[in-house]
Amino acid sequence: MRPRGRAAMREEWRLFAAIPVPDDVRQRVAAAIAHLQARGYRAKWVDPEATHLTVKFFGSVATDSLPDLTRALRKSVTGLARFELQVHGAGAFPHPLRPRVLWLGIDGETAPLAQLVEQVERSAGSFAEKTDERPFHPHLTLARVRPEDLATLRALPQELERLARLPPLPFTVDRLTLYRSELFRSGPRYTIIEEFLLR
Repeated sequence: MRPRGRAAMREEWRLFAAIPVPDDVRQRVAAAIAHLQARGYRAKWVDPEATHLTVKFFGSVATDSLPDLTRALRKSVTGLARFELQVHGAGAFPHPLRPRVLWLGIDGETAPLAQLVEQVERSAGSFAEKTDERPFHPHLTLARVRPEDLATLRALPQELERLARLPPLPFTVDRLTLYRSELFRSGPRYTIIEEFLLR
C-alpha cells in the first residue's frame, strides 16, 4: 500500500548559497543596528552573528537533490581565486523614503564577485524555486521594515548617510557556503551544509 499525505511527500529544506563574513564585519553590522536603534527606530533587526552575503537563494529543495546541488556548487567555484571585498556605504530598498530593507553596502573587487554569482547561476540556478529577475546588488541586511515601523524612521536618509561615511572595512572572500535556513519565532537559524573553497 502506498504511503499517503505527508508521509508520501519528499523532505525539503530551505537552502541558499552565501559568502560568510569575519567577526569584524559582524561587529560593524551590530554597531550599525545599535546606532539606528538608539535613534528610536523600530524594525525587524537581523542577528549580527548570522550575517552573510547572499549569492543565491534556492528556496525549498528536496533533500534527495542535495548531492546534485553540492556538485553544481563545487563546479561553480572551479577556477576562481580568493578576492577582496569591503563593507562601504548604506542604503534602503527600494528607496530610503520608502524603505522595506535597510542594508550596508559592499564594494571592492566586484568583478570576481559578479563572476562567482554568474557561475553559481549557470551551474546551480536550475535548483531554485524561481528565477530572480532583479539585478544582483551585494549588501548586508540590517533590518526588514514592517508597515507599522515606518513612523519611527525619522530622518532615515540622513542616518544612512552617516553610516555610509564610515571608513571601508575590507575582508577576504575565500569560500562559498551552502546553508540551510530554518524559520522559528525567535528568528531564522542557519546551518552550514557544505563549504566550497576558492583557490
